Amino acid sequence: MPVAPYRSDEKRESLLRAATDLLHEQGFATTTLADVAGRANVPLGNVYYYYKTKDALAHAVIDAHLSALKERFTSWNDGIAEPHERLRRYIVAPLDTSDRIAQFGCPHGSLCQELEKLGRRAPLARAAARLLTAYIEWVSQQFLAMGESPAEARARASDLVAAVQGTMLVAHTLRSRDVLSAQLKRLANTLPRSARSASVHQVRSRA
Repeated sequence: MPVAPYRSDEKRESLLRAATDLLHEQGFATTTLADVAGRANVPLGNVYYYYKTKDALAHAVIDAHLSALKERFTSWNDGIAEPHERLRRYIVAPLDTSDRIAQFGCPHGSLCQELEKLGRRAPLARAAARLLTAYIEWVSQQFLAMGESPAEARARASDLVAAVQGTMLVAHTLRSRDVLSAQLKRLANTLPRSARSASVHQVRSRA
């Protein structure tokens, strides 16, 4: 009788999903490999076959987040013609998971914030920083497509990513989906359609 194949990939993915959820829900510091094993329904001894340390598992979670971001950005690039509409979709994207964001915060921003406390030279801190960098680079590309200069596109991208992240932080602190929805929609409605309209908006704001 043939032996059923050992589904190592499925077990690895189960552990990765469990770790992703737990790092979002309770953070890196308080999550143990035993927690991950329990959530994934995998014997603890088996975890070490796939991930030798908690740090290795956290690196895998960050890589998975980056891969998912790349797929999302590609989908928006391919499916939405106008760059300002892509940015609008980015701004309101957190509303797709508003319950979890109100309860636990942004899965990317909160992870970056926690791991940064390990020290800026810590490998996990540097790895996590790539998440927010990925947002800024993609948003910058959209502002470039709207006619901004490279320097201005980067500056506006940093501002926008900071505004979205700040909104999620406030919504989580207040445990309020209403705050999340109202502020993100307001931010989306003030988004310029082009570099020229952005300049006009700046002049009016200073008046």
